[in-house]
Amino acid sequence: MGLTKAILDELDQIGDWGLLATDADLVITHWNRWLEQRSGLAAADVIGRCLLEMFPDMITRRLDRYYHQALKGQTVVLSQRFHKYIIPLPSADDVSGHTQLQQTSRIIPLMEGADVVGSLTLIEDVTERVAYEAELRTRARQQAAVAAVARSALGGSNIGDLAREVVGHVRETLDVDFVEVLELLPARQSWDRLAAAGWPEPPVHSFEAKSASRIQHVLAPESLGTVVDLSPTLLRDDAYLRTHSVTDGLIAPIAVGERLFGLLGAYTRHRRLFSPGEFLFAQALADVLGVAAQRNSLEGELRLRIRELAEQDQRKDEFLAMLAHELRNPLAPVKNSLQTLRVMYAKDPDVGRLTEMMSRQVGQIVRLVDDLLDVSRITCGKVTLRKERIDLMSVVDQAIEEGRPLIEGRSHELSVKAPQTPVVLDGDPSRLAQVLGNLINNAAKYTEEGGQIWLEIRREENEAIIAVRDNGVGITAELLPRVFDLFTQSDRTLDRSQGGLGIGLTLVRRLIEMHGGTVQAFSQGLGQGSEFVVRLPALPEDAKVESRQSTSPNPTPGPSSNHRILIVDDNVDAADSLAMLLELSGHQVQTAYGSEAAIAMVGSHRPRVVLLDIGLPGMDGYEVARRLRQNPDFSRMTLVALTGYGQEDDRRRARDVGFDYHLVKPVELGELTQLLARLGK
Repeated sequence: MGLTKAILDELDQIGDWGLLATDADLVITHWNRWLEQRSGLAAADVIGRCLLEMFPDMITRRLDRYYHQALKGQTVVLSQRFHKYIIPLPSADDVSGHTQLQQTSRIIPLMEGADVVGSLTLIEDVTERVAYEAELRTRARQQAAVAAVARSALGGSNIGDLAREVVGHVRETLDVDFVEVLELLPARQSWDRLAAAGWPEPPVHSFEAKSASRIQHVLAPESLGTVVDLSPTLLRDDAYLRTHSVTDGLIAPIAVGERLFGLLGAYTRHRRLFSPGEFLFAQALADVLGVAAQRNSLEGELRLRIRELAEQDQRKDEFLAMLAHELRNPLAPVKNSLQTLRVMYAKDPDVGRLTEMMSRQVGQIVRLVDDLLDVSRITCGKVTLRKERIDLMSVVDQAIEEGRPLIEGRSHELSVKAPQTPVVLDGDPSRLAQVLGNLINNAAKYTEEGGQIWLEIRREENEAIIAVRDNGVGITAELLPRVFDLFTQSDRTLDRSQGGLGIGLTLVRRLIEMHGGTVQAFSQGLGQGSEFVVRLPALPEDAKVESRQSTSPNPTPGPSSNHRILIVDDNVDAADSLAMLLELSGHQVQTAYGSEAAIAMVGSHRPRVVLLDIGLPGMDGYEVARRLRQNPDFSRMTLVALTGYGQEDDRRRARDVGFDYHLVKPVELGELTQLLARLGK
């Protein structure tokens, strides 16, 4: 046993543990100082006695089998907690000896050569380690609870659902009897209970601030952000908690910024000392509730603001539509009268020159109205492109034709340079013509009379390039970066007689971007002219375009079938002037200035075509059309909406109630003549 004693002495030096050695008959041969101190038994009183006689409960607890296994050469590792132990070792703070140290034990055979000569039991005190592990598990549960609530908050849970989730986690994790989340109402005189758990009866949902001492305490400004450990005085003065036998508790204020939103309370009916970690856990959950409440408040304000903006946007659209209608209505008789004069005095050059000049000005006003509506609709995403495969020069020709009156009126020289081979792309021809028309008109407006405008079309690899250059007044360096912004306008002419609304170039950029292209402005400064360069995706050079019959935007009126026509418009000037114009073309025309008169005249006059205004007083044009379509006697009659309302929604609504066509005031004679010619007899 000399070698064995040397091993035991070395183990005593290197470890803080109990060493209990026996011989092969389980007679105790070694009892170290660690065991003496913790058991109160001196080595002299233990050594030489049989282990099982010294501690007879080992047999009843069936621990003797482990020693017999060790004597057969097997090592046994035991982990005992509380009442499961090898020998009774009372904890230092329990003089009664009823609570045992938490131990781990290893029973090792003692060998001499190949023979087992005894056993060695190593006993470790793992009380602190177990307590630390328990604390880690508690913290892990708390962190998991906070993380779960945070995920719910980030996921958009409303404050009520989040409060219910919180009270569940608090009750389970802190092992308390009651939990509540209260919200301080705006007047700060009462509280509303958002969520609760554990109360034996349905809990009240509101409290007056003055009636509950726990609530009064968190109202103090210094309490914000600090968890309150409820004192006996606070509990004694709180009637509601007192009726539920609450003895301990904590309250975590819920803050939204610097404002108190509410509180999170946890209460027990047994004596309980809450740890600092539990305070931090409660405050962490309260902080998540505060952030969620703030987010909900901000989201509510944002939704309200979005709703207000949507209503403002709707009112703006309604205003613009009404503005367009009110502007187009007085333009209609002016346009009709000009076209009538042109027909009546076709051979008089002075009349032709004057009517051409006035027509240009009317066209300019109409274009401004259209641009104003378009930029609003494009900004709101209400414009859809109708793309097709087109030859870019066909669009250029249309834009030049539309801009020719202004160019010729200011005696400009327009030079056009284009490649021999077609430049083909996918685009909306009418919108691209609008873009080029705006660029040409812009160049014409800001170039002095007799100036020059250059228009060049070319291909660069996979891009179609359109460049519009002038030798006009130019653009300042300060304005150049903002020239495409909405309502940007420069004082480029002292009289501003050619100025627009500052929306044309905005339309250009938006429409080009919708086609996947870009537009840039260049200028060396005032007096140096300007250049606008559009880049659009081009199709391969061998791409073909289906031939389409080209139509002039203002075709010369040709012979057409004569029709019985009824014009319905509350604007007497517009109705009478259009009637005079159509009578010159050989049609039989009658007019009605109201809805009821229109329905009566349809029955008596039996017109082939009804040109019907939409914005009639009383019964509007939609309702008139709906009633006419309900009468089978009028099934072959053509209904044409002739109105100042020209947006896509207006056209769709017109189709829905039975209109066959939709024309926007002021209508071109050529457009109306072509329509009537298509109808035949």
